[in-house]
Amino acid sequence: MLRFWGQPKFSREPLEPIGYELFLREYNTGNWEIPTDFSKFTATQITDLLTRTTPEFPQKMKHISINLDIDQFVDPVFLQAFFAIKQQLSGIQLSIELTERTGQLNISPSQLVTAAKRFNDAGFYIILDDVSSGDNQLARVKLLNDFVHEYKFAIQNFRPFESLEDIVPNLTFWRDLAQKNQKLFTIEGVESKQDLLILSHYQADMFQGYALGRPIYLPTQDDPDSVISESTTCY
Repeated sequence: MLRFWGQPKFSREPLEPIGYELFLREYNTGNWEIPTDFSKFTATQITDLLTRTTPEFPQKMKHISINLDIDQFVDPVFLQAFFAIKQQLSGIQLSIELTERTGQLNISPSQLVTAAKRFNDAGFYIILDDVSSGDNQLARVKLLNDFVHEYKFAIQNFRPFESLEDIVPNLTFWRDLAQKNQKLFTIEGVESKQDLLILSHYQADMFQGYALGRPIYLPTQDDPDSVISESTTCY
């Protein structure tokens, strides 16, 4: 069985939940697990699950993002599948997060640009996930800049560190680049009230992290109990 789990995305001002980042989870031997191979799921499986899950969302959770690895991102089948259900996601803004993970295929820069342009032209927001990590380095940001709407900076990728001050130069660089390029900027990995107090000075548009809300099970319309817990922590 396949379901989405969702981590709340919080706006900065006011600090309140506005949507979810969706994560696929697979039910095996009594436990929900992170799949070891995301490539085994077809575009149809993912979009079908999406259409059965979003109607159960609380009214205020309208900003939804879903992760695609680079192999999926450049595959026209995924774009076609998402576009086919776009009108069914009433009132939902669906963003595509291009992950930092290295794909199994040798993807050329021109293939990546073509895919980004197609998603953008089809009306999807594109987010570069975990900038400064994995493959989402400055070169990719520059390559896709015309089609990207948001940068996400993941603090958790730089832990452990003595204090947040250790990553301030990197954080400041990406915040400034987002402002220069007129992109939204999200900081994820907020794990404490102290983190939030410090990070609030960096003018992010959105926050994510365990201090604000952990990923929760998102039922579908056909689940026996289709009530989503709205319990989140808000400082």
